Parts: sequence; C-alpha cells; structure tokens
Amino acid sequence: MKQLLTFILMLATAGAVLAQGGKEQKVMNKIKALNKAVFADKDSVALNALLSDKVSFGHSTGKLEDKQEMIRNAVANTMTYEDFKMDSATVFIEGNTAIARHILKARTMDKGKEGVLRLGILQTWVKKKDKDWELVARQAVKLP
Repeated sequence: MKQLLTFILMLATAGAVLAQGGKEQKVMNKIKALNKAVFADKDSVALNALLSDKVSFGHSTGKLEDKQEMIRNAVANTMTYEDFKMDSATVFIEGNTAIARHILKARTMDKGKEGVLRLGILQTWVKKKDKDWELVARQAVKLP
C-alpha cells in the first residue's frame, strides 16, 4: 500500500512538472512568433493577436509604446534584420503570469548602414481565462 501511494505521488509530481514545461514551451512559442512578426514579417495581424490591449512596450532607447503605436511603428520600420538569434532564453511561470528573459542578437541594415543589435529583453505574458498568452509588458536594454 505504501509503495502504491508513493508511485501515485510520483506520477502526480511528474505530471505537474510536464504540464509546467508545456506552459513554458507555449510562452516560448509566443516569443518566437512575436519576434518573427516584428523583425521578419512586420505582420500587424499577428501582432494584434499577440499583444494585450494594455501592453506597455519599452524600447532600449527608453521610448514606450502602447499597442496601436507599437504595431504601427513595427510595420512601418524599414530596417532589415539578418542572422537573427535568441540566446539565454528563460521562462518562469507563476499562476497565469509568465516572466521571460532572452538576449536578442541580429545584424541590421538601415538606409544602407550596417549595424549590430544586441538587446537584453524582459517580457511579461498573461494567460486570461479562455484566451491564449498575451504580452502585457516588454522592456529592452542595449547590451555591450
């Protein structure tokens, strides 16, 4: 009986760990979709679905944008990004809130001028009842 109880507890714990991993992967997929919509596709439909109506989107320059402003500027951005990479990605979930961090790297081309993008990014995602994960806050900082 004791062994059966131990086995059941182990299964329950394993299930909780796997479920957490599944949530983290869903958030990571949202981060990748956001990066693709902003840096590759400049896709306003995807951005509208990924961003909360109350999103606070902070750039490394200190500029803050609301949802409409962020989408408008992302779609109008003429800069191109190559060799796009996301490193050191972590996702921590507490209830219906996910805190994600990653380092974003890319080579840029803006009006014929090459550059290097290296940003530390912190994002807060929220999962509302009967909805998917939405970005509610994002802040970027330039890294050396």
